[in-house]
Amino acid sequence: MKTKWQLIVSFIRQKKFLVIVAFLSGLFYNIFTLLVPISLGRFYEFNFGFSSHRLKLLGDVPFINIKGFSSFLLFFIALIFFRFALEYINKYSVAIIGEKFAKSLREDLFKHQLQISSSIYDEKGIGKYLLRYSGDLKSIQNYITKGLFQFSQDLILIVFLIVTIAYIDIKLGTIVAVSIGFTIFILFFINTILYSISVNRRNQRSGMLSFVNTRLRAILSIKAFNKYSPEKKRYIKRSEKLYTAGKKYQKVVSLIQSIIPFFTYLMIGLLMWYVYYLKINSNATFNKSAILILILLIISFLPILRRTLRVSIIWKLGNISFEKLLKLFDLETENNLSFEEINLSNKKIITNNVSFKYPDTKTFVFNDLNITILPKKITAIIGNSGSGKNTIIKLLLKIYSPTKGNIYYGKHNHKELSEKTIRKNIAIISNELPLYGKSVYEAIVYSRNEKRKEKAFKILKKLQKFEDINNRLELNDSIGDLGSKLTNGQKKILLYCRALLTNKPLLIIDQPFKGLNSETVFHFKGILNSLKNKKTLIIIDSSLPEGLNIDHIYTI
Repeated sequence: MKTKWQLIVSFIRQKKFLVIVAFLSGLFYNIFTLLVPISLGRFYEFNFGFSSHRLKLLGDVPFINIKGFSSFLLFFIALIFFRFALEYINKYSVAIIGEKFAKSLREDLFKHQLQISSSIYDEKGIGKYLLRYSGDLKSIQNYITKGLFQFSQDLILIVFLIVTIAYIDIKLGTIVAVSIGFTIFILFFINTILYSISVNRRNQRSGMLSFVNTRLRAILSIKAFNKYSPEKKRYIKRSEKLYTAGKKYQKVVSLIQSIIPFFTYLMIGLLMWYVYYLKINSNATFNKSAILILILLIISFLPILRRTLRVSIIWKLGNISFEKLLKLFDLETENNLSFEEINLSNKKIITNNVSFKYPDTKTFVFNDLNITILPKKITAIIGNSGSGKNTIIKLLLKIYSPTKGNIYYGKHNHKELSEKTIRKNIAIISNELPLYGKSVYEAIVYSRNEKRKEKAFKILKKLQKFEDINNRLELNDSIGDLGSKLTNGQKKILLYCRALLTNKPLLIIDQPFKGLNSETVFHFKGILNSLKNKKTLIIIDSSLPEGLNIDHIYTI
């Protein structure tokens, strides 16, 4: 299992130049930020005649001890222009790092989710994983930009601040350092409480999204059976739990957000007390120019200090999201075996004493199933509803694996072949595998290459030959969400188009003529019979279809 830091370090190695630009621009931007209040202290000297021997010790800084005010003013204008340019480069490069990291992660995530074992989706549902694309990725992006890059830059700047203050007055520097350290110590304990609350809140939100996704996908059932009230009550119950978790979360976050300015202003109070002490104590040295610089430094650094102290919230939320994503990446996947170019057009498929049951169930769907599918013949598998016909399809496609027994593809055991190797040879026509895409063309082709369009057009035209002209589809017609705009007959025709366009040697057809008109059924029987001796056909149905030249029949 990969760790959070392995993902981050791997990304940084791939984007070295961008990371270096972000780091160096941040470093110099911080230096220029530090020079602004020091320059204002220099302005104070020019206009009011006070002089700080400590400020003069900064003579190594270019132009800081310029004698003429006009030259100083030009230096100051150049300073703020350079600071502007560096700040823009820094913020943009850090933001792009966050965007690129999120892009890389969501692409890897989608690729991985396509490979996750179907049994996991069957058990936990699809909606459980939708949040990974919204809240979690955003939290991780904030973790990278604000939690790592911005924090590291702010930390360097605060160290500069403390060193500069200590250079001007060691006691003032000590007060600032102790105040910041004490605040961090208090926030550490509060954030421990925040972590457990945040996990609970995230889980509640994830559950809500999964609930809404499931209900909206079943919206027709809810409407047809008038289940508005019970579903609303269930939602309100979940919403109440999320609200309770949200209240606890906001209580702790509000405490953190209030404590940070409290300790910040408390630090200022201590600094003011110390300055006052210097003023009334005749033995203490009181340098007005130095004090002005200190005040300007502290005021300009207050937003940075607050941002740094708040970063722990970003870390906590980011860590929670990383944990969720890493667990997802660790789920069982398909195609762990290497892909092999195996042609099954002339190979038998044999199920040898195959038994299957779903996880967490005691009852077997079927026991000791023995079927031999001969190449380039038509084999029919007949069974009543619930007999396991769809399960057989999923076993042959290696969507599921047998609980007991083996499936042989030629001389190869199913355990030896990757899912991709097997599916490279099998096309399927089944309502269990819905159409997707915006248009008819997108729904029936694998590649969007323009050369495929002519072939798709010809097959679609051929299969719709006996359809009513008003029901005939064009390649650019919209199909709706998973074919929601299509009739059952139109769906079936497009399922045939999709399968035939792949030109694979094995063709599994589930309920081959359901939803089609009588003329189209007769037409399709002719097409399927013409494929005999060219392809291996497996017909799955509840009764034996007439008019097909079937070679072997199995009843389950």
